[in-house]
Order: sequence, then structure tokens, then C-alpha cells
Amino acid sequence: MTRIPAQVSALLQELTTQLPLILGRNLVGIYLYGSLTQRAFNPKRSDVDLIVVTRRDLSAAQFKRLDAWLARARESNAWVERLQGSFLIRDEILTMNAKACLYQFGELKRSGSDGNPIIWLNVLRSGVVLYGPQPESFVPEVTPEILSAALAREVGYLRAEITEQPQSEWRDMPSYRVYAVLTLCRILYSFRHGTIVSKRRAAKWALKHLPARWHEIILQAQASDTGERVTSISLSRIAQFIDFAEAQLQAAPMVVRRKRAKIGR
Repeated sequence: MTRIPAQVSALLQELTTQLPLILGRNLVGIYLYGSLTQRAFNPKRSDVDLIVVTRRDLSAAQFKRLDAWLARARESNAWVERLQGSFLIRDEILTMNAKACLYQFGELKRSGSDGNPIIWLNVLRSGVVLYGPQPESFVPEVTPEILSAALAREVGYLRAEITEQPQSEWRDMPSYRVYAVLTLCRILYSFRHGTIVSKRRAAKWALKHLPARWHEIILQAQASDTGERVTSISLSRIAQFIDFAEAQLQAAPMVVRRKRAKIGR
């Protein structure tokens, strides 16, 4: 795992200490994934991605205690603002519209889950178990059909923001355009290989394997992501890249690969 700032390490330790106290027997496990576990962590831009698995939906009392603790933690540790935590029910982790809670942008709210298997492939491949059992003990099989449908949904989310919602607050943000391009690279990598890698690694793969007409916006996204150069990527080119990715998802079936998650930080 990437070497991480002391405050991030302190936050993870606090989470593994406090969540069992707040959630009690409802807590199943805590799983770290994303850039921190993929050797792609950038302290200037990366978030802290976490999944908390519970036996049932958070009660009103648990939600209130959790919200209060996060508010206190935010005052002493700036990284709490960059925590993205999903609270998912163990028996419904791949269920669309299942009950769930989400902590994002410094706010805890109840939200429906989209049953996203992509994050679980991420956990299985490179995740870290902070608390609880190995995810293989409860994560259902992610079939090629399930993953393909999830990748298509991800393309759909990007299309909605980039082309279908002119009033979207995201599409005009340079950072979101970078995110869109790199996410499309990762979607295409996952479709070809049936597994999950960091956006940074997927972009390197895309430059080697995708047609040259996409290289310019991928290079622009890479440069902006690493801080070398901030560039506003053309919306029309991103829209065309979305069309290309969508067409690729109609190709041959994929093979889904699973890999055991690591224990501890």
C-alpha cells in the first residue's frame, strides 16, 4: 500500500476504533480501497475511499451518533472532509436501490445503493481489511454479465453529466473532465481484462492500446491529474470518447478476476 500521510493513518485508526463502538453488533467489516491501496495516492487530489458493511440499515440512533462523531472528527482532522464512505448492508451489497448511507463532501446522508460490483472487485483485488472478515466470505460472485452491466451504467452516468445535463455543475469543472476521461480509460481496461486498476494505470494502458485519436485528451487528463499542467479538456471530445467506450462495451464477453484482499494497513 502507498505510504500515506500521518493524519490519514490517524483517521483510519480512529475509524477502526470508533465504528465498532458506534455500530456495535451491527458492524460486519471496514474495507479500504481506491488510490490508497493501488499505489496511486496523491495527497493533493486523492480521497480516502472506504466501505463499511453492516448487518442491517443504520438505526436512527446509530446514524445520529455516527454523524456527531464525524462532525467532531472533522474539527481535528482535515482528511475527514476527503473521506468517502459507503455504509452497505451485507446481504444487499450488489442489490440495486438497496438502503445505504453515504458520507461524502463532509456530509452523512441516507441514500440508495446502486449495487456497484466495481468497488467490490477493487476491494477484492487490492483492498485492505481494516476490521472484520475477508470480503470473499460474503461478496457474491461478480459474473461477466454483472460487471458488463455495471460498466455500462458508469458510462451512462458520465454521459448524463457531460452531454445530457447542460445545467450540470460538474461538466464545467476541469477536474471533473479529467475524472471523466480517466474513468473511461478504466472502464475500457476493466472491460478488456475483467479486473480493476487505478485510473493512472488504466490511462497508461489506454495510451498503448487505444486508437491514437484519443491520445491527446488522455495525455491532457494525465498532465492535469499529476499537477504538471491544468488543461480544460474539450467537452465535445469527451462526448466522443463516451460514444467510443459505449461501442466497445458491445464487444466479446469478459473474464472477471478475483484476488484476495490484504489484512491490516
